[in-house]
Amino acid sequence: MFFQNGMNAAEVARRKAAAGGFTLIELLVVSAVLATLFGLAVGFLGRTDPKNVADSVLAGEIRSAQLTARAEGLPTEVFVRPGQDGASASVQSRLLQPVVTFHLEPGEGVLDESLRPTVGGEDVANGRFGHARRNREGDKAPILRWPVRPNVIDLREGLAIRLDLWLENRTACTVWRLGGLGELQLDDDLKPKARLRLTGGAAGNTPTVALAGKLALPLRRWCTIDVACDGRAAWITVDGRELDRAPAEGQPLHGEDDVFDVSPGDAPVPGLVDEVRMMAYVFGTAQTLPNLLQPDRVYRLAFDSRGQPIGSTAVKLLMPEERP
Repeated sequence: MFFQNGMNAAEVARRKAAAGGFTLIELLVVSAVLATLFGLAVGFLGRTDPKNVADSVLAGEIRSAQLTARAEGLPTEVFVRPGQDGASASVQSRLLQPVVTFHLEPGEGVLDESLRPTVGGEDVANGRFGHARRNREGDKAPILRWPVRPNVIDLREGLAIRLDLWLENRTACTVWRLGGLGELQLDDDLKPKARLRLTGGAAGNTPTVALAGKLALPLRRWCTIDVACDGRAAWITVDGRELDRAPAEGQPLHGEDDVFDVSPGDAPVPGLVDEVRMMAYVFGTAQTLPNLLQPDRVYRLAFDSRGQPIGSTAVKLLMPEERP
């Protein structure tokens, strides 16, 4: 099969597997198991030194966050919080959970009917990773429509939406629209602009966050575009390059009846759409530190889209006799 970006079949198969989220899930499972086993071993061999146990727990959570960031190309973080009223301190990762991937392949199955979209438009065999789709001329239906129910996917902790585009001409369009939460558009020069609505911020209102890229998306070449929000900031990236970022304090406004439309017919994408992914930021299971040790404050250890630390990852843990 011929692919427009020149990838061979092996590379396509690898990318499809990674896009389905299975690689990330396997990495997280393996890292969690290794961290747990290592923590148990250190705890057994160094019972008299709780700092060894704490170091093991911290290392495991940091590794999970870094693996997630590298696998998905999006930032993650780890929180270290003191225990309250004599409770143990905790370490907790904030990670990205792949929720759903629409490969846009003919006859594509789903694990659950709640994940089944309505697919429209025309099938194109030579997409980026297999088949792709384009809007059918004169048809007002979107390429893909999916009801985003809060009981299926909870986006309130943050989200990331990723898809691949092959643009054939410079025409303004709507790439995706998600109920009252927001949308991603391209202007007449194919420069991206996104709008996201948040709630629960410091002011308790519902602010709108606007993002606008100064660089145009390429013509007749596949590109990957992300729009993400993690409760502190929102950003747009194209092929891993950040085009714009803005403060975004609060939770994405996710309604009961929100519907996710890709390339709606009233403003269709002028070209092809391939693999659409939606991810949600979630907190992993909190790990406890030995009761004798407490951090001197709350720590937030942040990692960029390559898994590299943003600032220091040093955590000061105090024994009872060292605390004020």
